[in-house]
Amino acid sequence: MTGDSIPDRVRRLWNQARGHPVTPGIDRGPRGVHRGHDADGTDEAASMLARLGGDVWAGDVVEVDTSDPGFWGATSFTLSYQVGAIALAQTGDHRGQFTFNVLFLGANQGADVLVIEGDMPATARAYLGVRGSGALHEELARYRTAYLRDANAEVSYDVATDRLGTWTAYQVRGSGRFWLRHGASDDVPSSAGGVDGVAYSDASFYYGPSLAQAGWIIRLMEYGGFGHTFQMESLPLSAVRFWRRERPGSTP
Repeated sequence: MTGDSIPDRVRRLWNQARGHPVTPGIDRGPRGVHRGHDADGTDEAASMLARLGGDVWAGDVVEVDTSDPGFWGATSFTLSYQVGAIALAQTGDHRGQFTFNVLFLGANQGADVLVIEGDMPATARAYLGVRGSGALHEELARYRTAYLRDANAEVSYDVATDRLGTWTAYQVRGSGRFWLRHGASDDVPSSAGGVDGVAYSDASFYYGPSLAQAGWIIRLMEYGGFGHTFQMESLPLSAVRFWRRERPGSTP
C-alpha cells in the first residue's frame, strides 16, 4: 500500500507468510465442503474464484483496486494484503443454496476481510472490509431486529455510533452455514473447520441514495457464536486479483 512496486509488495507479503506456516505438514490446500442438496445445482463461490484464477490458499496475496485510498490509509489506489484464512458461507431460499467466499486477511494490514459474492461476473461484487467496534455491532443488531418486523424492503436508520449517519437496511439472511476451508484467523472459531460447519446469518446496510449507487455497505456477520460488523467498500469483481504462492508439486 506504499510506493513499492507490485512485485516488491507481493514478495514482502509472501516472506511474512513463510514465518507463519498456515498448515502443519504437507499443505494440500483448501478442503472440500459437503453442502448437501442444492436445488439450482450451482456453486456460485467456486464459479467466482474460477473467474479469478482458481482456489485461494492462506498465504496467497490479494490485490484490490480501491476508489478511496485515503480511507485505507494508503497513497496508492492498488492495495495488497496477505490472506490468512478462506471460508465458505452458504445461505438458502426456495430457489436453492447460494454460496460466497469470505477471505480473512492477515492481522495488522489495515483491512480485515474480503467478501466475493455474486452469481454472474458482470454483477458480482467484492467487499473489502474493516471490522467495526462492538458498540457498532450492538446498535446495528437492534436495527436488524427492527427491520425484520417492518414490512418495507428498505428501511433507513440514523447510526449514532461513530456518527456514521444514515444507512439503509436492505437484506437479512439467516439459517445459513459457514465453513473454514483453509488457514486460520482469530476472527473464525475452530468449530467452523468441522464437517458441518457452524450456523451463519448476516444483515446488510448501504450508504447513499440507493443500493445501485452505493459505494459502501455495512454487514453484520454472525457464525458459530462470533459476531462482527464490517464497514465495506463495494467494488466490481474486476478490482480483485490474486498472486498465488507456490503449490506443492507445482513446477517452476
